Amino acid sequence: MTQKPAIPVTILTGFLGAGKTTLLNHMLKDIPEKNIAVIINEFGDTSIDSLLVVPTREEIIEINSGCICCNVRGDLLKILNNLTEKEEKINRIVIETTGLANPAPVIQTFLMDEKTANSFEIDSVITLVDANYIWQHLQAEEPQQQIAFADILLVNKMDLITKDEKTALEQQLLKMNPHAQRIYTSFANVAIQDLIGKKTFDLANLLKIDANLLLDIHHHHDNQVSSFVFRDERPLDIAKVNKWFAYLVQFNGENLYRYKGVLHIKQSEKRVVFQGVHMLFAGTEGHVWEDHEKRESELVFIGKQLNYQELARGFQYCLA
Repeated sequence: MTQKPAIPVTILTGFLGAGKTTLLNHMLKDIPEKNIAVIINEFGDTSIDSLLVVPTREEIIEINSGCICCNVRGDLLKILNNLTEKEEKINRIVIETTGLANPAPVIQTFLMDEKTANSFEIDSVITLVDANYIWQHLQAEEPQQQIAFADILLVNKMDLITKDEKTALEQQLLKMNPHAQRIYTSFANVAIQDLIGKKTFDLANLLKIDANLLLDIHHHHDNQVSSFVFRDERPLDIAKVNKWFAYLVQFNGENLYRYKGVLHIKQSEKRVVFQGVHMLFAGTEGHVWEDHEKRESELVFIGKQLNYQELARGFQYCLA
């Protein structure tokens, strides 16, 4: 029996008042697929232009199975199961979280549950940032988490800030999440092709970080979200990598929001690609290194209270 293709899922998160509902209505008007399901935590006063809107309230379930502990959305699992049983085929799902929500349980729901992982695939995590109030919002933990988990940072209300403020904003977002694509706009105006069809959780998609952008990143030891990037042409030993990663996620998984990368393994002619969320991570062999390619490990970790010295020592240990 041929398995049905996975339904793409777009997760939309962001600050309170940043313009998520405006963006959502733009997306629903422009997305080419028909039969789009919208899952939204709570209805507000603003209407959503969709034929199928599923209201829900957050129901967090903690799953603790030995070395893995994570939170998933029990309410979301039920809704997704109901959607797969509908006679009319759903072509895409858009999930809008509240401005006060940590997106991790939503993401982990698609990674932890095998049936859900086979039926759905995360296309991208879009975080809407309010350019005018970002510094106030960053005083709270949830907006920092929303930035950390993003594949796309859509910075809205750019018309309300100065050129110098934009420069400071760009530097801050780069420090927190160099992995994410950054789009600057006003009135949530953005081309739909910049938001969908990204497949950012597909391990076939390689890490893409402009090395020149990383030169100005300074590591700070504080409670804010920041990033750590590792690059090295020397090969790694797969047994050491597995041992160190098991240790890392066991003791630091709570503070590791997202991480992904490409590994140059001594024992393999193929690149190894991987990514993770907190304590959940997956890896697979990619394509064979080509003659013209530089064999290099490249990884990015995004999280809170990252210990840069420990991460650097860990990778030194993993060298073959």
